[in-house]
Amino acid sequence: MLAKANLSNGRMLFTAVCGACHMMYGQGGKIGPDLTGSGRASLDYLLENIADPSGVVSADYRMSLLTLKDGRQLSGVIAGKKARTLTLRTLTESMTIENSEITKTDSSPLSMMPEGLLLAFPPDQVRDLIAYLMHPVQVQVEASNASRPPIVG
Repeated sequence: MLAKANLSNGRMLFTAVCGACHMMYGQGGKIGPDLTGSGRASLDYLLENIADPSGVVSADYRMSLLTLKDGRQLSGVIAGKKARTLTLRTLTESMTIENSEITKTDSSPLSMMPEGLLLAFPPDQVRDLIAYLMHPVQVQVEASNASRPPIVG
């Protein structure tokens, strides 16, 4: 089934859906793990991590909920801690917060990656995305696909 996949479509889906949080081949977001060197050549590895993203979440990617003195709550991944500040990566930005402004920090065992992500896609798009993720080298976006956004859902 993966042999019939359109890798170019898979790359476009990755960029549109996964690339906001995950980096691959030097492109994408830094909220989730860089997938370039991960165990993505294994179909079992991919399906386990995509279907159940909270199944195994390393400490570096656990979601944290910060409560600030002014009552605001921020959620994201703690990217770094210094003596006086903490850096939080959210879905939209990376922010540095003074430790003195934080009144409470809760850590969640859950991943920021949504559950059931593949359920939003038709089977051919799931096939294309999985095949792209498993492919050992970067693929080119076909000219016919470059101008058209992927169909989602």
